[in-house]
Amino acid sequence: MKILINYSTLKTGGALQVGLSFLEEIKSVFTHHFHVILSNQIREQLFIDGFPNNFHFYNHSVDYGILNIIGYDSFLKSIENEVNPDVVFTLFGPSYWKPRAYHVIGFAKPQYIYKKESPFFNNISNTKKINLWVKERLHLYDFKYFSSEYITESPDVSRKLAQRLKTNRVHTVTNNCSGIYNSKISLGNKISLKKFDGITLLTISANYPHKNLNILPNVISYLRNAYPEFKFRFVLTIEQHELGNLTEEHKKHITFLGKVNVNECPYLYSQSDIMFLPTLLECFSASYPEAMKMEVPIITSDLSFARGICENAAYYVNPLSPQEIGEAILKVSVDKSLQKKLIESGKKQLKKFDTPKERAEKYLKILENAPNHPGP
Repeated sequence: MKILINYSTLKTGGALQVGLSFLEEIKSVFTHHFHVILSNQIREQLFIDGFPNNFHFYNHSVDYGILNIIGYDSFLKSIENEVNPDVVFTLFGPSYWKPRAYHVIGFAKPQYIYKKESPFFNNISNTKKINLWVKERLHLYDFKYFSSEYITESPDVSRKLAQRLKTNRVHTVTNNCSGIYNSKISLGNKISLKKFDGITLLTISANYPHKNLNILPNVISYLRNAYPEFKFRFVLTIEQHELGNLTEEHKKHITFLGKVNVNECPYLYSQSDIMFLPTLLECFSASYPEAMKMEVPIITSDLSFARGICENAAYYVNPLSPQEIGEAILKVSVDKSLQKKLIESGKKQLKKFDTPKERAEKYLKILENAPNHPGP
């Protein structure tokens, strides 16, 4: 079977991690010919010489021009004509391309399926709402008419996507924490936090608007006023200036690490008491299985995407209420039985996520079962 893997849309973040993981897992699969189109960003991180002869690589990053919007890409078309694949797999869409072959595509655009329930959309400007409205229509048109079958990272997203696109051709293949969490923590990759006689809350995230990190100064103010004797600190993987103007009191309770490497994260979890993620919008966050794997209790947003991933393994709060967040932090900090319950639930929940090997096997099975008929 000839499988064309389209990574031309992969630019940043977890998508690159998933893309690299999938290729590593299928290195030993010799029953198919894999033709892999690499974006510049993923090409930089891939050691091509380590792959067997049934892998063929091409370099191309989508340009996002007017022709891409209508599903035409001359480079991808030429590769498809040359390879004549049985199936095309775009890891994460939109693809900005309509192949002739049966097209399986990954979906990770929470802003298009959680609009009615996420408070994120109440706090953005009218200009951003208009931009989002335009992108939503273009991208959903792409998903619906340029693709044949869909893969998401959680059952809740699968249900909502099936409803939005009015299709039953949606599969769930979950994400997970990086394989580094299955290894012993490397002594060479450590960020040692200053010793602290109090509660450490860790948030590993960039400062995207939907991550809702701007709620932290208000949470700090609430805790300082309501419980002045309570000792706590937030550890963030952003720079101080990204949170805007902070008072000296706020700064006392935040440790800014800046961007950290993936291999440095397990040791950060091991030095933390709680993983705090007040996000307003996700399809899947690796922070959840990471915390579960490291046996760190989770406090996160009381929204369906979080409950769909964590179930009983998190303590849920209104992410826009500093008071509710502050009370939750205090409760989880002092209630040892609650901590134990969350950790044990996390261990059970972790078993529901696909390992990198299981994820690759599920991807392949979906591709192998792709109907042999013209594409979208």
